[in-house]
Amino acid sequence: MPSDISAERRAQIIQAALVCFARKGYRNTTMDDIVAESGLSKGTLYWYFESKDGLFAAAIMSFFEDVGQETAAALEQCATASDKLRVGVLEIVKFWKEAKGLFNLFVEFWGQSPRREEASKLWTDLLVQSREIITGIIEEGVRNGEFKPVDAGQLAWAIMAAYDGLAVYITLVPDLDLDRVSQVFIETLLSGLEVDGQGSGQKGD
Repeated sequence: MPSDISAERRAQIIQAALVCFARKGYRNTTMDDIVAESGLSKGTLYWYFESKDGLFAAAIMSFFEDVGQETAAALEQCATASDKLRVGVLEIVKFWKEAKGLFNLFVEFWGQSPRREEASKLWTDLLVQSREIITGIIEEGVRNGEFKPVDAGQLAWAIMAAYDGLAVYITLVPDLDLDRVSQVFIETLLSGLEVDGQGSGQKGD
């Protein structure tokens, strides 16, 4: 099978899996559900993925890779570290809106899967990658005199924790204005982080 067709089939299966997992949850989704959603044969599905566990992990990684590429492209357009943080958190908000319920779905997967150590490592690796990106932005701001000296790594964890918490809140408070909360948070953070006169001045109402 040509590589382009193989990649297309794999992507088709992953997209069908994400739809099914979002609709029925990890536990209640079967490989037959994914076969039906994808429109492919069961043999084709098992050619690419041996188990529901493996397919779920691949689907999650694919989703994060797509988000990561979009975020990297958006960050490249920013001239300052402040604007990179602003754009970065906008991408986080966009991600949690598109992936509403994903965190709970992953927790369900972790609880049901016999491969808990692998599942935990998957999530940990994603967290570490995100932390490295945010840490890099903060360190860049400190180096160029835009930000006050801070412990960039620890601040990155705090920023991530804030947005992960909001991801949980929006499942409990559906009418929460995530965009406004995020704007207030990042502008308040930047007001304390920026050296006077170094920010781009993009303040909220």
